[in-house]
Amino acid sequence: MLSSNLPDVAYIPSIDSPGMYREVQPLLSSHDVTPNNFPDDPDFNDLIQQVENAIDQGFFPERISQGSSGSYFVKNTKNKVVGVFKPKDEEPYGRLNPKWTKWMHKLCCPCCFGRSCLIPNQGYLSEAGASLVDQKLGLNIVPKTKIVRLQSETFNYPRI
Repeated sequence: MLSSNLPDVAYIPSIDSPGMYREVQPLLSSHDVTPNNFPDDPDFNDLIQQVENAIDQGFFPERISQGSSGSYFVKNTKNKVVGVFKPKDEEPYGRLNPKWTKWMHKLCCPCCFGRSCLIPNQGYLSEAGASLVDQKLGLNIVPKTKIVRLQSETFNYPRI
């Protein structure tokens, strides 16, 4: 057996080993993680508060007709579009995607449609990660994207 010829030795450096490099600025904040609270970004925090207040007052998100997922324009209390919200359950090939034609394409012709490299309902992590890397590198080419929680009667919830 090949594995029996290999030495039974492994080196696992400790975090405090000499010569270990540490981040000058951590990618993630050390603050408590609570939904829709962004203490490191007061402008974004304010924007999310405006959107939540608008939904509470009846200014509901509006589904975007283009694209392959359930994406929504979110508004403030002046009925002005201030951002885009993409529910994770309504991503392409997600179980609650209101645009079922994508699902049908993948079902009928899987060799031509679909992105097998993407895990369903986790595309939002890639988008938020790309935004974070863009911000840390100072490129400013990716729109600001963060993971938030919103509720609205206009989202495509399952029937009870």
